[in-house]
Amino acid sequence: MTPLHALVYQSQATRPLDASDLDILLLDARINNELANVTGVLLYGDHRFVQYLEGARPDLDQIYARITRASQHHRLEVLERDRIETRRFQRWHMGFSDAPQTVVQQLSQAQWQRDAPWLEDHVASSPGLLRLLTFWNEQAILSR
Repeated sequence: MTPLHALVYQSQATRPLDASDLDILLLDARINNELANVTGVLLYGDHRFVQYLEGARPDLDQIYARITRASQHHRLEVLERDRIETRRFQRWHMGFSDAPQTVVQQLSQAQWQRDAPWLEDHVASSPGLLRLLTFWNEQAILSR
């Protein structure tokens, strides 16, 4: 079995994106992610993106290369790239949520390194991943 990896990045929108812009972006992402067997979520708030992706390393590299060429954003910063044991968002080729500015800011400033990388359970998750999972499970409204 191919090892799984996660990639988390943040970026700044090059201009304000409206619902139509986001729909086009999400359709493209969902198609390409499904073809590459990559899952994850995208949060957008205050003209900023935070995206968590998971899949096989070559597939993630392919998707991230596409992301870096996208004209909708710039100032990309990888927050974490690491091996993971299980997918956290296996049902989402690209889940999406409009997120409050405070959540996007917290995620972009969170520690994404796992506190105990030798443990293979939920307790070993990084503070950033725990914050993302909490927001997703309790507050995210999937409007698209």
